[in-house]
Amino acid sequence: MNESQLRRLLAERSPWRSRTGWEAEDPDLRAARKLPLVYEPAPLADIGAPGLYVLRGPRRIGKSLELKRAITGLLARGVDPKAVLYCSCDGLSRQELRRLIVQGQSVTRMLPGPRYWFLDEITAVAGWSTTIKELRDQDTGFREACVVLTGSSAHDLEQARKDLADRRGGAADSERLLLPMGFRAFCRALGDLGELPEQSVAPADIQSPASERAILALEPSSDALANAWELFLDVGGFPRAVGEFLATGTVSDGFVQGLWDVVLGDAFRAASLTEAAVAALLDRLAANLCSPINLSRIARDVGLPGYQAAQTRIEGLVRAFLAWHCHRTRQDGKPNTSAQRKLYFVDPLIAQLSHRHNPIYPVPDAAKLTEQQIGLALAGAIRTHAPAAFLQTEAVMYERTPTGAEIDYVGPRLGVAFGCKYTDGAWRKQALTIKARHGRGVILTRSPLLTGPHEPVWALPASILAWLIERG
Repeated sequence: MNESQLRRLLAERSPWRSRTGWEAEDPDLRAARKLPLVYEPAPLADIGAPGLYVLRGPRRIGKSLELKRAITGLLARGVDPKAVLYCSCDGLSRQELRRLIVQGQSVTRMLPGPRYWFLDEITAVAGWSTTIKELRDQDTGFREACVVLTGSSAHDLEQARKDLADRRGGAADSERLLLPMGFRAFCRALGDLGELPEQSVAPADIQSPASERAILALEPSSDALANAWELFLDVGGFPRAVGEFLATGTVSDGFVQGLWDVVLGDAFRAASLTEAAVAALLDRLAANLCSPINLSRIARDVGLPGYQAAQTRIEGLVRAFLAWHCHRTRQDGKPNTSAQRKLYFVDPLIAQLSHRHNPIYPVPDAAKLTEQQIGLALAGAIRTHAPAAFLQTEAVMYERTPTGAEIDYVGPRLGVAFGCKYTDGAWRKQALTIKARHGRGVILTRSPLLTGPHEPVWALPASILAWLIERG
């Protein structure tokens, strides 16, 4: 593109700079209004100049929508519309990205105050972080601007962190991660669970007297929460999926196909896998959710050439924020990086993709999906949902005891050991394992509830724990 085309691109994609009423025509905001769903996670609510922020997350999670909501908020607070510039970076080269920003800075040079840049899907541009680094160093106006970047990949995360070091304008928590909504948000979207207590409890405090009072306050709603939990395991937390379910009673084939395309395009683009091979791999990973990954066995089962091929494809899922690793812990509480890891998906719907793409594959087991979602909820509750922390997952780990038993979730920051036994019975054996190893802890069940100051290991319905530990 030449300079004239780049200026026109900025003008077309930043319509608020030339006219009012743009919100009614914006495709992201319009689509959100059509859904019978009020869900605004607001990951960009506190942005300001001269901060630089990077919002990452899987495709179709709503990052572009959150950019538009942030822009709407800025304009409502009186920011000059001409000082707010937006562009989707898909299809741009690194040179075009640089020239685009230079042009934007040039056409707004006479405006007072800082600029507000919103560059969507910037990780699609190879070498983007070097370009942003250079412009923050060389252009005073861009250095003083509020810059918000989004991306659906973590393949360049470490390089970006190095390039952008000391160039974030003092912004706190400048790296942010947007994942599917949690269980409490899902329940609020359903809107038919009545007035449930809003108190949140940190995982480390789950066996405190205050937590027990909160648990007992939720007990009358335990059946409704259990039903909502199983619905959550089917629908998942992608906002559009939840909205479609509320409107029609099902998640559309179109949205499922869109997620399938994301897996093929973002996670496996370089792997040249057939759709049949992708379905077989996702099914195999869904069946393996609660077990340490044996890469050689997975490669053999799905016809990959070796363990390295399996590892590459799994890392593709993780870098696309579609899955996360769970390390095994060492005795000192640090991750055992030489031991086999577990792999979980970030949403139940991703775990179901093989089945929804081809019903010949089975529906994933609810107990395994429960373990997956509890682990993700625990990670979110102890603030590990920044991109780097999400990839490293050193706070939520599993433990192998000296007797060979496993405890599902432990870690110094958790403070309490958690085991998942999604059943109406047969949970006490695992409780004994936790008691012998840690002295106290919590077993997550389907419905049994047992608390009290004289009970070292409590039994809690998974749905109650998931509600309690979600913040806000």
